[in-house]
Amino acid sequence: MLTILEAKDLSGYRSVIANIPNSSELHISELTEPDGVKGYIVYAYEPEQVVIYALEDGGDLNYCDGLARSVLFKAEMRGIERAVFQEAKPDICKHLALLRFIKSDKKSLDSIAEIMDSCKSCKENPANT
Repeated sequence: MLTILEAKDLSGYRSVIANIPNSSELHISELTEPDGVKGYIVYAYEPEQVVIYALEDGGDLNYCDGLARSVLFKAEMRGIERAVFQEAKPDICKHLALLRFIKSDKKSLDSIAEIMDSCKSCKENPANT
């Protein structure tokens, strides 16, 4: 079973977070399956936005979607409406663009609610049942 939970121990991510400013305020959520961690997302909440610093999805578009949406959902619950993706890896940026979290020329999302509301139409699509 696939789960996404916030990591309590960040020591295994020292090399990932070493160059991120204000690393004391970072959060990391891990995507796990019974055989271990399959991906992670590194992010921080700011008053007006959530900043995604790093994302590792193991090459799986569905993992990318789940990790990003979990963080966007948590940000929305905090009243945050904007997201900034500082991820620089081309393959991750490609996944984020395919999932419509970012556009190729812009690495920010001005309306988290718009993205989250688009999920509702997915449930209504007979192909997804």
